[in-house]
Amino acid sequence: MTPVTFALLTDFSLNDQYVGQMKGVLASLCPDARILDLSHDVPPFSVVQGAFFLQTSWSFFPRGTCFICVVDPGVGSSRKILAANCHDRIFLAPDNGLLSLLLAESPQAEVYDVSSLDVADKPSHTFHGRDLFAPLAVRIAQGGAVSELGALLSPEDVVNPAWSAPKWDGLCLITSVLHVDAFGNVILNAPETPWLERIHGWTSVEMRAPQSKPLSVVKSYHELAPGQVGLLAGSQGYLEVAMNMASAAQTLGLDISQDVLLGPGSGDICL
Repeated sequence: MTPVTFALLTDFSLNDQYVGQMKGVLASLCPDARILDLSHDVPPFSVVQGAFFLQTSWSFFPRGTCFICVVDPGVGSSRKILAANCHDRIFLAPDNGLLSLLLAESPQAEVYDVSSLDVADKPSHTFHGRDLFAPLAVRIAQGGAVSELGALLSPEDVVNPAWSAPKWDGLCLITSVLHVDAFGNVILNAPETPWLERIHGWTSVEMRAPQSKPLSVVKSYHELAPGQVGLLAGSQGYLEVAMNMASAAQTLGLDISQDVLLGPGSGDICL
């Protein structure tokens, strides 16, 4: 029998005892489970980066995995706890946009409000990851049908932040920075499909805000000359603003959640 698999995504870091306590609860309630770490280094409260990590990583985990996603600045408030059933996997998360990128790419997903499930005698007001999310995950993984544990929600009932999708204004593409990786590559919220094809329709590409900068559309970093800024489809499936062996984020002053306006070069025609 294949063991239950849990995958943890948090902003807890590994410097405190919080991740260990969550794993302890999971191991106590489900001793045969596999407990995997997606990441615990999401910057504190950075829902946008947590959403990016989840959307770009879930497919590398086995079918049946239950993802426990806790980047939860609203812990203790009236925010809902969601359980999404899609891609033969379960995703538990607070209703704050953490599932927004996943759901944007998964129209077939079913999302339930499981906030009212009674899984702890005296849950703390500040650590729902340990006291609510972990036991909820075990209940679901051990055969509790998500459809029987909460009310089915419509897409309009779920928080959908502005950064969850780019906007096309008829002339330019308005994007938002989802992530800046350790190399200084700036990952935008524009999926490669369909936006790379749209941009290839331009003779040249320009970043128009927050500053004006021509961008060279390339396939890999090595195609960029020293000091040249490029636009490419990165390994995570999103458009990236990047440089070769240099930090595009530092050079251009870009950071997470910042808007980046992309348009055709001067004299080009928008398609």
